[in-house]
Amino acid sequence: MAAASESSPRWDTDERRAGVADATIFAAAVDELAALIRRPGWVAEEPGIHLVPQLSGADVAGISVLDCRAGADGVLDVDAEHRPADSPRVIRRQAWALIGAIAEQATCVRERRDGDTLVFEIVTGVPEGSSPFATHGHTVRLNIHPPPG
Repeated sequence: MAAASESSPRWDTDERRAGVADATIFAAAVDELAALIRRPGWVAEEPGIHLVPQLSGADVAGISVLDCRAGADGVLDVDAEHRPADSPRVIRRQAWALIGAIAEQATCVRERRDGDTLVFEIVTGVPEGSSPFATHGHTVRLNIHPPPG
């Protein structure tokens, strides 16, 4: 159990201020992905060819993919737009549906806010022995903006 002396609540009705367990049971999978992403040359080339067709064809209600650009670092930057009245929770659900269109067997997603844009930093890949293909991965930065105006 986490330390009971944590001072801040974890959500608005949290009275315990401590969890029931740690997540060690999943650490090996996280460690495996972390080791893979550090391999030189692990990120696959041409993300526009491998990922953009799936993103464009995902047809996620409420999200419009506007632009995709591959950087020299292998990151595919994706700009998308959400509906004006959607809450961060709704946008997150939509983003995960879009991420599901490109997710491989091992995926890590980190969400952050940059002004009024929700940014999802994604590493997804094929671990050793989980596919007939050699281990490889993709890096994506999904930027979901509000509509202009």
